[in-house]
Amino acid sequence: MDNIQIVNWLLTRRCNLDCGYCRIIRDYHEMPKEYPNMGYYYSNEMDTNFVIMILKRLKLHNPNCFHIFYGGEPILRKDLPEIINYCNKNDIIYTIITNITDGVQPMVEALIDSTDRVMGLSSSVDPLVVNDKSDTARLMKSTAGLNKLPQYGGVINDLVAEVTIDSRNVEHIYETVKKLSDLKINSSVNFIDIAKSPYYDFSNVTDKSLLVHRSTELKNQLDRIVQDGLDVHMAKTLFPLIWKILPSNLDCGIENDIHNLCIDSDDAVRLCLRIRGVGTPSMKVDDLIDSNGNLDLGIKKFYEADKKAYCMGCNHTCMIMSKLLVEDENLIGEQHHSDKRRNE
Repeated sequence: MDNIQIVNWLLTRRCNLDCGYCRIIRDYHEMPKEYPNMGYYYSNEMDTNFVIMILKRLKLHNPNCFHIFYGGEPILRKDLPEIINYCNKNDIIYTIITNITDGVQPMVEALIDSTDRVMGLSSSVDPLVVNDKSDTARLMKSTAGLNKLPQYGGVINDLVAEVTIDSRNVEHIYETVKKLSDLKINSSVNFIDIAKSPYYDFSNVTDKSLLVHRSTELKNQLDRIVQDGLDVHMAKTLFPLIWKILPSNLDCGIENDIHNLCIDSDDAVRLCLRIRGVGTPSMKVDDLIDSNGNLDLGIKKFYEADKKAYCMGCNHTCMIMSKLLVEDENLIGEQHHSDKRRNE
């Protein structure tokens, strides 16, 4: 059908943190020779007018397209209020992924003050806050998310905790999302991916022992979350599909049906959020989608070649959601979930 449902924007490669598990903000060991260095990204970041132009084109392509603003740290962009105001005025659905730590807290407050509203804000809250203090950066981000997200209840419409599960914290899924539900925070539960080759440039995690495998204990926790009606993002729909791809075996089929788009900070099209690709970035996003919102399906030859050469599967839940939305656009009500629970 080739109808983009979800757009992942790497608005910037800059970040106020230096998390060891992130490759997006650094030149890394064994980085492919085809990949630009960080200096290139800093010098070639999309400007405000370009971002707004692409938002306009994507709105024409699919009025219900859901935009996820990643970084790096997107809050560091001084023009983010202008981008968010444009989205608000044009009914563009979005969320902002931020680390919400002390270093960006003043900028979050400034964003709220500079816009008529912030539709969505997502931040990490991993079970490491109750389980493992060995990963300092991850602990700091998760603690900040847990403490600060609830402060924006009633101010920001759609508050989401990004809960990443690995083999060290898998036993704490239920208690973590229960705590978040009690705080009226929605959880998006994801299972850890690893960098299966140097071409997986989103993550620096290569330890296979961190992958989560199917088990009776895990199944019981997921079933209990659904049965107890905890506020977990599309749990009833997504959990059975995530279960099938564990530990990290998703084949998204993006080369056959363009339902998910990832835009790098230099305006290049990425194969996906996990992998930049080699041929795919030769097409810029303004070449992919024209001023009338039409797609250049020539991108598929790049998707196909890069996916065959570099993809070895993943756990990218966003890819599952966008494919579901192609099949049933009524799921947009779940994708951008209502505030009923938080307003009760």
